[in-house]
Amino acid sequence: MLSPSQERIIRWLGRFPRDLSQAWDVPREVSLPGLSEAMGVVRSALHAPLKELVELDLLESRLAHVSGGGARRRNVYHLSAAGWDHLAELPADENPAGAAAKRGILSGNAEPLIAIIGRDEVMAEVIKSVEESGCAMVTGLPGIGKTSLLRAVAEELMDAGKDIAWARCTRFDDSTALFSGAFDGREPPTDPDATVDWLVRKIGRGVLIIDELQEIHSRHSGAILSLINEIIVRGPNLIVACRAPSPLKSPEPILIGELAEESALALLGDEIDAELGVKIIASLGGHPLALKLHDAEADYDTIGQDISQFIERTVLDALPADCIDGLDELAAQPLPVGAERLRNDAAIGVLDDHALLRWSDEDASAVELQHLVRQVRREMWDEETARRVHAAAAERWAEHPESQARFVEFHHRLQAGDEDVAAFITLHADDLGNCDDGALAALLHDGIDKRPEVDALWYLAAKTALDRGEGEVVEELFAQMPNSDSAPALALRSRQALQQGRREAADALQEEAAATAPPDDRIRIVISHLARILDDRLPHGMPAISGAEIKRRLGEVKLAEIGADTRQHALVAIATIQHRLALLEQDYSAAEKVRQQLGALTDESDPLLTEMALCAALAVAKWDTPDWHRESEAMRRHLTSSPPLRALSLRLTLVEKIAEHDAGEARKLLKGAGEGLPAGPTARRLQAKLWYWKGVLNSADGLEYWREAIHRYRAAECAHAAQELTQKMHQMLR
Repeated sequence: MLSPSQERIIRWLGRFPRDLSQAWDVPREVSLPGLSEAMGVVRSALHAPLKELVELDLLESRLAHVSGGGARRRNVYHLSAAGWDHLAELPADENPAGAAAKRGILSGNAEPLIAIIGRDEVMAEVIKSVEESGCAMVTGLPGIGKTSLLRAVAEELMDAGKDIAWARCTRFDDSTALFSGAFDGREPPTDPDATVDWLVRKIGRGVLIIDELQEIHSRHSGAILSLINEIIVRGPNLIVACRAPSPLKSPEPILIGELAEESALALLGDEIDAELGVKIIASLGGHPLALKLHDAEADYDTIGQDISQFIERTVLDALPADCIDGLDELAAQPLPVGAERLRNDAAIGVLDDHALLRWSDEDASAVELQHLVRQVRREMWDEETARRVHAAAAERWAEHPESQARFVEFHHRLQAGDEDVAAFITLHADDLGNCDDGALAALLHDGIDKRPEVDALWYLAAKTALDRGEGEVVEELFAQMPNSDSAPALALRSRQALQQGRREAADALQEEAAATAPPDDRIRIVISHLARILDDRLPHGMPAISGAEIKRRLGEVKLAEIGADTRQHALVAIATIQHRLALLEQDYSAAEKVRQQLGALTDESDPLLTEMALCAALAVAKWDTPDWHRESEAMRRHLTSSPPLRALSLRLTLVEKIAEHDAGEARKLLKGAGEGLPAGPTARRLQAKLWYWKGVLNSADGLEYWREAIHRYRAAECAHAAQELTQKMHQMLR
């Protein structure tokens, strides 16, 4: 006769295919840690039941590689032939999968569902709060089980037919990253009002769960809390969880306390001696994480109820010496990471066996330390240890070539006190620019706190805030910046003035920056400034400065002062501006002359020349003529093979020509547009135009799209376009 826990083990392992017993890679769910979570008991409670099932020949045990768990092979379990026979004789589950007539869908980055004990009442309270008021706020100590409880709540809500969007906060999330993660990559607007409208529409009758709110960086917490409070006012179903105390004024928090003794004993499992169980609970209380980390061999007469001290003195100090480096490497990581990224990936299995890890349901290989464990371990480091750990991690991440790796390397270099931070920023400016700008903004905030003497950190922080359209943050940075009159700072101030619509001030600051900058930088500053001016208009409109003035300023660019390579790039950039201006003024002969001059500098097969010719031909062609169909089809073919930035520019050129004649076809062209764009000013201006056309072609949500377009135009230093669109929106509302 098997025990209830043994029958549950049999049922659980019966979910996996028979041939898994021969596989090289197996899921974590068939290892001891996975079984422990499935059963809802501590790992030590499974040792005896598993051993007996193996002895009864109902289970087979072997060493295998666990997916995402590092290189070390680990003990895993499968049903034997006799085990499969026994499973077939068990009565059917009372709640078979898919019993609900219409089950809701879970999106986002939720953690795996695990069995929980003793939380029925608080779960019911959370669900009742959502049903009655539309909102629930859950708080509690670190490790008390907030995430596990909400995951179980989500399961019940899905059984009731509700869709769940799960947003798990990390240190570097801004609102865009947070809510994009919740809705499976669908990027929300960046304008606060438009974001709220978008969220209300996306949530619908479902429920948005925001977990780990305390993890949000102070750089972004104000904006995110403001959005959450607005969502609460507007009424969509929302559940928020964070460590006590709650940062929200309402609703009244639902506090998750320690487990009652009966539930705590159940968590420890049937196999533990009752007297020892009572002693463990008397020492550790009913704190679930502490109970899961307990060591049956420890002296619980001397262990107090300070959870942090327990983790340090009983859990971490008892780890094998050869996994300490792995523990420290993982504790230093700013974000969940795949084991293959770590130098000490062999430690992953040991740490998992000790219940010290958190795994992602979205990415099975992404792992991090339990947050409380991570905090305790970091507090154990002295200054020299912290520097050494981060320096070693920086070296490891330097081995990975992608832009995201530069972000993590940058984090570790800052934490290690690297003296060459400014040189790193200069060398990897493009890579850092391609990183998530919200994460970069938070990282730079930390960097300035640690190294306020490094000018490059201030400049990059101001640039990032400008790129994001965060006017107040930019003002604060300039007010504190040590060398605010340098050429880089003046160029940034010029951009700020453009965002504010102070064009004369922007021109003056740009000239001052150019006058003090090296020749190569001076040319780049001037040309970039003129490109922004030309783009500062709505489709079918004209820039605030006349074409004659733009031509005059282009004519003043002194190319003789710069080297040959830079001169070539400058000539191409100038020709691009001249050609666009000629098409805007319908001076097609001038446009052709520009293309001829550019052809003498580059290969005639240069894609830029091809795109210029396509745009000119499309501008001349009359709607619905053979010329139009030929040229528009040529444009469509070309954009499919163009890099993302150029493809979007060509796509929007087509939309501008088609929209007034065939709105349906224009909407098709916009579908999926703007994905995978690199960072930079051109991308920001194109994104603003994209949101403008979304508003034109989607009347139901037009105001939401136009609010976002206005925000993006301002962030791209196109204040004239933002003002024009604001006027259009006000006219629409009258």
